[in-house]
Amino acid sequence: MKTITIRGIDDNLDRVIKSFARKSQMSVNQWMLQALKKVTGLDKEQPMPEYHDLDSLAGGWTQEELEEFESNTRMFEAIDEEVWK
Repeated sequence: MKTITIRGIDDNLDRVIKSFARKSQMSVNQWMLQALKKVTGLDKEQPMPEYHDLDSLAGGWTQEELEEFESNTRMFEAIDEEVWK
């Protein structure tokens, strides 16, 4: 395992880190490792399970279908100047 030294921790940050560690009933080292894993996305817990049961219904357009949709909805991009007077 590697060791990393973090310099420049002021008194306020030190107090907050120790407070969080104490509330979690962890050592400062354990709490810091957990926090770093969460921030970097390396924690083992996923906030929500990933589902794929609706994948076939969403985001599956072909290039041709996309072009047809954009062609059919292009009129909605036009601004009617008369309405805004």
